[in-house]
Amino acid sequence: MGTTVLLILIVAVIAGVIAYRVRLALRGRIRSLSSENKARYAQSWSAIQARFLEEPAAAVQEADQLAFSILRDRGARVSDGWRPVEMQRAQQLARAGQDHPASTDLRNAMLQYEIIVDDAVGESMRKSLDAHRQRVAS
Repeated sequence: MGTTVLLILIVAVIAGVIAYRVRLALRGRIRSLSSENKARYAQSWSAIQARFLEEPAAAVQEADQLAFSILRDRGARVSDGWRPVEMQRAQQLARAGQDHPASTDLRNAMLQYEIIVDDAVGESMRKSLDAHRQRVAS
């Protein structure tokens, strides 16, 4: 049963990434970040992920702020109330997980924010920084 749930989650995340990119392309308002901003956001995300282990609710709030900053820097019109579906889902999950800080809702919210971060900085950059952080920690 656990494998089935994991498979469903993976398929949902992949479908979300595809839908997110299609919507962004159709909106035509999203631009790429500079290499410096990509590195800065990837480092921030890595720190937020590390904080999640100790303070999940606070890390989710920081992830929301980071996603908002990324979208704003990429030129999305977040001031008019528009939010990508992943951000809307993450915010819903975060609200649901407020009463239970160790809940899967908060973990799933982080996965939704990770989609936004990966789209902006590139999964390879984020993963290389994560690997570096893990080497330093050991």
